[in-house]
Amino acid sequence: MNDLAVKICDAVRRGVYKTGKMLPLVASLAKKYGAGEDFVREGIGDLVYEGVVERVPGRASRVRVREPYLWDLVTGNHSFTGEAKRRGQKPGNRILTFEKRPAWPQVANRLKLNEGDEVNVMERLLLADDKPVGLEFSYMPSKFYAGVTREMFEGGKSTFAVMETFGHVSAKAVDELSAATLEAREAEILGMSAGVPVLIRFRVTLNPEGTPIKGSRAIYLFNPGYSVDI
Repeated sequence: MNDLAVKICDAVRRGVYKTGKMLPLVASLAKKYGAGEDFVREGIGDLVYEGVVERVPGRASRVRVREPYLWDLVTGNHSFTGEAKRRGQKPGNRILTFEKRPAWPQVANRLKLNEGDEVNVMERLLLADDKPVGLEFSYMPSKFYAGVTREMFEGGKSTFAVMETFGHVSAKAVDELSAATLEAREAEILGMSAGVPVLIRFRVTLNPEGTPIKGSRAIYLFNPGYSVDI
């Protein structure tokens, strides 16, 4: 980072610039720190990449101090339950919606469903010590889960445990990752501001024969990562 980025980062840490609030305009920062405007823009760019600030959607010239997530870096297979337990927290979830509907193309293609096949769609708020850490939408092909009900998942029960009661064992998962910003509805549910950057993971879970038995779309409120031996 350039020197100005370090100074602004320290000011954020000391509370001079508040979480969720806009940074002053480039011209104001240049005057305050006695630096050229190009140098200020370069420093702000460094802070964006460092995750200290974020650009405001639709207003590229404005940046705000990024709101902190409950968790920072999460490694491994991005399991909410496993991560909460690793941190000594109690994992949980709350079901927001549960419905059966015809699979739309994006889901049908990923789960290799035929036209007209239905999926059970469940939206859950994922919690650690009763604090939100993300949202997850599960897509379960109805032909594999005849008679599945919302009550089977109540009380924070594991999705995989319910799947196994129907004879479906998970063997492999394929992930798709993309970046997005929170829309108004999801931001309100999670207690964040609309426009906050998030990572979206679409996961297809396969059985030992390679048949897709579940899809899920998760909205992460943390920085995902992985470890590898080198």
